[in-house]
Amino acid sequence: MTFIIGSGREVFISMRKQKMTHWQTALLVCATGIGLAVAAGCAPDIPPAVAAQGSDVPALPAPDLYSGSPYLGELRNSLVYGEIWERPQLSKRDRSLITVAVLQALVRDELTLHIPRGLDNGLTPEEISEIILHVTFYAGWPTGVQASLTAAEAFENRGLSLGELPRATPETHASTPSALSDAYAAVPRLGALRNSLLYGDIWERPLLSKRDRSLITVAVNQALYATSELRTHINRALDENGVTPQEISEVILHVTFYAGWPAAVNAGRLATAAFEARGVDLSQLR
Repeated sequence: MTFIIGSGREVFISMRKQKMTHWQTALLVCATGIGLAVAAGCAPDIPPAVAAQGSDVPALPAPDLYSGSPYLGELRNSLVYGEIWERPQLSKRDRSLITVAVLQALVRDELTLHIPRGLDNGLTPEEISEIILHVTFYAGWPTGVQASLTAAEAFENRGLSLGELPRATPETHASTPSALSDAYAAVPRLGALRNSLLYGDIWERPLLSKRDRSLITVAVNQALYATSELRTHINRALDENGVTPQEISEVILHVTFYAGWPAAVNAGRLATAAFEARGVDLSQLR
């Protein structure tokens, strides 16, 4: 079965050698459409006047996925792609960076759409590989396996292959936050791995900058509603890794449309506290 999605891309869904009846096939098409719609991936043939002028709105798919909620389809074009993706506070590359990360963390099928879009927005295959590795340690191994398979297929479809993936150098001095140090008293081996593997290895790998890794980690912890860890990483992003208050604000706004409003409200409260503690003029945020 083949679906045409965005910019003429094809997503092939394997039936895993199962025989499907016509009604089962119809259900699969419907379920796939709904999943893509929720993550702001696709839309019906909405009149061009609805889309924001001059914005990079992905091509509309063939199926009329928004027939049950036409206004959602309008918002996909005018708001998600017409406004949010076009805001200058984060580059398209940075927006793809955090979108790929969040969709991996939440195990969303729309990762199939956003890995190719990430390549179009300036991410390299090696950087996407590194995003997957990084997110795995915050969202779990199964998310990394699924994202790796999706990325491999996207690279193959474009005739791309992974180049060198440099590792952290042994002499690297890792910076480890102290806020959660008491959390490992009951699991000492995990505490040791936190220092040697997570911060001593993964965070030190050179393919992504510390700023990139902070953007990813804040976005994923927002999406997962991981309040304590999100607080730690907002502070770390601001104090150590060169992320500005406006960029933190923009990450929260962007992730809202992929992970939902409640998680954004939680992240917004934490960011407000962090900004006020640093004397940030909130009226200057856009």
